[in-house]
Amino acid sequence: MTRIPDNTIHLAVTSPPYNLGINYDIHNDSLAYKEYLDWLKKVWLETKRVLVPGGRFALNIAPTSIKNFRPIHHDFSNQLRKIGLIMRTEIIWYKQTMGRRTAWGSWKSPANPHIVPSWEYVLIFSKKSWNLNSDSKETDITADEFIRFSDGFWYIPPETQRRGHPTPFPEELIYRLIKFYTYKDNIVLDMFGGTGTVAVVALKTGRHFIHIDVSPKYCKIAEDRLQSARLLKELPLSAGKPGRKFKISKYRLSETNKPARQKKKKQLVQSRLLEPRVKYKPGKTKHA
Repeated sequence: MTRIPDNTIHLAVTSPPYNLGINYDIHNDSLAYKEYLDWLKKVWLETKRVLVPGGRFALNIAPTSIKNFRPIHHDFSNQLRKIGLIMRTEIIWYKQTMGRRTAWGSWKSPANPHIVPSWEYVLIFSKKSWNLNSDSKETDITADEFIRFSDGFWYIPPETQRRGHPTPFPEELIYRLIKFYTYKDNIVLDMFGGTGTVAVVALKTGRHFIHIDVSPKYCKIAEDRLQSARLLKELPLSAGKPGRKFKISKYRLSETNKPARQKKKKQLVQSRLLEPRVKYKPGKTKHA
């Protein structure tokens, strides 16, 4: 992040490691808690530096597990407010993962029952100003999207395509944040980029992106996904009804070797470039 100039980024979106001992490709996810907070405070200071005035920071985070419960979301919001960012709101990302439960605590008894969250938070901050100014022509969110996304309770199932990463974002979550908080051609940053979901959705929605990750393996997966996304955007797909297969028309050359005139095809709306949604099938997970 030190290579990024000051006042460059319009939206930073990330979910840092939760320090739960998750098996990432390279990162040590079992730091002492104070060391963990101090490490990420340095990242937040860099985030503030690179954001433009009015730029936004969307931080996805959740409390830790049952026995070693720590309110990470509160600690991070305190850190970010102390360094001078404006806390705007918190979005409840409802994942509906209750089918994965194995830790009920004292079953049917008030002795020691457990609450297992089926949601995470997306904390929203701004730098210096509430307003992010740009030409109104660069706005591309629809009225329906604006109404739905402005409700801070977002039901989005967790990602099912892992691609070798233990905790990837679903594209729908990033799509909503990018469309709601940025203009076309803005720059979006993910400093814990993983396998590139933020970069891919930024590309699909006409934004620029900066993807950072310490794992060459994850970065290679991100590069492959970006290449696929570029090819998908270039295909002359026409918009049909959901569930129908798209047909790609072949261009025929006229006698003068000039492309024959064809009826202009309606391009796909951005939301239909997202990965297909499938029914979430939870697996069993032990809660520490």
